[in-house]
Amino acid sequence: MGAGLSPDSAFRTTKQISMTFGAAFKSAPETPLQESFLLAGAACEISTNSGALLDWARESFPLIENEPPQPDLHLRLWVDPAAQSRPGSEMPYLRGLDHLVFAGFDAQNALLIDLRGRRAIGRFSPQTAADRLYWQRMIFPLLLGVIGGSVGVTALHCGCVARNGHGLILAGDSGAGKSTLTLALAQRGFAFLADEWTYFSRRDGQLLAWSLSNPLKLLPDAAAFFPELAALEPAVAMNGELAFEVDPTQVFGVRRAPRCEPRWLVLLEREVGAGFKLSEIPREEAAARFEEGLLAEDPAAMNSQRETIRSLLGVQCALLRYGGNPQTIAGALEHFCESA
Repeated sequence: MGAGLSPDSAFRTTKQISMTFGAAFKSAPETPLQESFLLAGAACEISTNSGALLDWARESFPLIENEPPQPDLHLRLWVDPAAQSRPGSEMPYLRGLDHLVFAGFDAQNALLIDLRGRRAIGRFSPQTAADRLYWQRMIFPLLLGVIGGSVGVTALHCGCVARNGHGLILAGDSGAGKSTLTLALAQRGFAFLADEWTYFSRRDGQLLAWSLSNPLKLLPDAAAFFPELAALEPAVAMNGELAFEVDPTQVFGVRRAPRCEPRWLVLLEREVGAGFKLSEIPREEAAARFEEGLLAEDPAAMNSQRETIRSLLGVQCALLRYGGNPQTIAGALEHFCESA
């Protein structure tokens, strides 16, 4: 990630890191609160001085009751009482320098991620620490997306639903219909894991898909198919899109699942007009589509992520060209899962 930085960019990144963390950590701030969580299969120890941050972590990740002897990942998240700013809706400033990644949310809220050491330190304002949705929609997903490859976790741009512990993965570009189809399938009895990003890890020879309990994001045109949205108003999402961001369990009454074992993979290509056509797709082509979105990390992390993708492509795999009502397509996908 940092190999392509010019000397000037590297200097600006180093200066930004120094300005954000240098003065803040000279006084050795204390982070006495500590708990361990399972982040997509990776054991993570979080230390902080904010009970709110641990609350948001408990809502997003399973708690590890018996702490592991050696966590895969260490997070030290300090809330600075002197900081007063609160990030807006802009995407964070991301820069890499060798094995370090700096994520700046604004001048007083930032993370410094050490890929090699598998740890991160963060400084945040009390206002940011209190913002549950910002942590669940922005900070936790970004953190795991950046450091995931270093701890055996691969973040892939796809949705996931599950039935009886077996997962259906829906992959495709933005606008391919991942969110509407995952919701329509969840309304047919599948458990909802994710609609946009799913996290994969391999443990003891088993590949698992994981959720971060993120909100479901639907574009305004989804209101034509889901009457539950009629009483709601779309708002500007973290990426600048106008969208509905809702808890699918509260608004639609569907079930969530924290993880599953992938069994089916469907790559989506949306077409004009109604239709449903499933066909085989070469595994090399499917692998190339997934690998396009991987972050350029160190070689060992990249190889681990590629191996995870190859494991995922060992399941039943198909290309779906479709159009029309998402409920109709969900019914056809349910039949595919039952007959595959």
